[in-house]
Amino acid sequence: MVQIHLSNSYFLNVLLILFIFFNFNISIICKICLFKAPSPFYVRMYSTIRVLRNIIYAASAKGGNVSRLCNALGIEPSDLADADRKVEDVNAVIKLWEEVIAATGDHAFGLHMGQENNPGVLGLLGYLMQSCPTIKDAFAEIVKYQQTISGWISYDFHAGKESEIVFGVSPLWSQISPETARHGLETAISGSLAYIRIFTGERIYPIRAELAYSSPVPKADYERVLQCQITFGGKRNVLYFPKEFAEFPLVSYDESLYMSFAEILRTKHAVIMQQAQFAEQVRQAIIKDFYGKMPPLEVIAAHMNVSERSFQRKLQQEDESYRSVGAKIKQELAFNLLKNTNATMHAISEVLGYTEPSAFHRAFKSWTQTSPAQKKRSFD
Repeated sequence: MVQIHLSNSYFLNVLLILFIFFNFNISIICKICLFKAPSPFYVRMYSTIRVLRNIIYAASAKGGNVSRLCNALGIEPSDLADADRKVEDVNAVIKLWEEVIAATGDHAFGLHMGQENNPGVLGLLGYLMQSCPTIKDAFAEIVKYQQTISGWISYDFHAGKESEIVFGVSPLWSQISPETARHGLETAISGSLAYIRIFTGERIYPIRAELAYSSPVPKADYERVLQCQITFGGKRNVLYFPKEFAEFPLVSYDESLYMSFAEILRTKHAVIMQQAQFAEQVRQAIIKDFYGKMPPLEVIAAHMNVSERSFQRKLQQEDESYRSVGAKIKQELAFNLLKNTNATMHAISEVLGYTEPSAFHRAFKSWTQTSPAQKKRSFD
């Protein structure tokens, strides 16, 4: 009987993606066996030095060594001046947080650090939020432009019978290192309350909070910071506020400043989007919006607001096709299964949808100029 280490949510999520979104037979999936060690899966994300240096400075104030913290991140202390520089490696972010925790001994560091945050940490985005008329408008901007500073944490805001601020963390990060991802998430949660205090001039706390995980930190610590009842093991990470919270006015509202900052950020966001090749945009849309399942060409073209002909032409201009984009996603999946499992080549070929191992072997060799077995040995 094949065993799977159930404690590893990363690998189980890979299997779940295969089962739900690729419609693979569960008996085939179960041929995948013992998990080894995770590596980044699918989504390429980044954080900027603007955000990461705030972590470094906060840790150094609690006894951390700046040089060691920078070394963990893979940068030099002089690089901290380059606020817009991107760090794309999730492992570097994880190593930074691990060094922070080791240096400070604070297992609630993210929760505590967020309390001291101010909108300036977010750069132009923070100033734009401060210039908005209401809390709802301010959080609409961070929902829209968070990707300009970091892709690891996400925000959402819902105004209904209650007002909700919803926080997310990239599955890539949380599956590889749930403990460091928790710190990143909690920095955003407590940081949001700090922003609200600065925006409104008042200390406003949620009426209750829900967190989608358990924590080694005592519940009382969360209740002290958030000033409300906490539920762990929920479906989402949410701060709940009264309905009227959404329309609470900001003391720093300035329409002219808002228009100026909004225009600058729109331009910056457009540049970021233009820098990504169209094939990469298609790939990200498939992964993010279709959960890795390849939709029909006409569906993905409509989703990206282009005609089918334009869609194909844009890919052709980059020497790509919709089929080649799909093949690259399948290639990434193959690499992850080879590196992170002890599955047989026969099992992997079945999981990837090949009718026989020889077909998978030929496809893999066309991608890498080497065999799956040779590639697997290189990972060991």
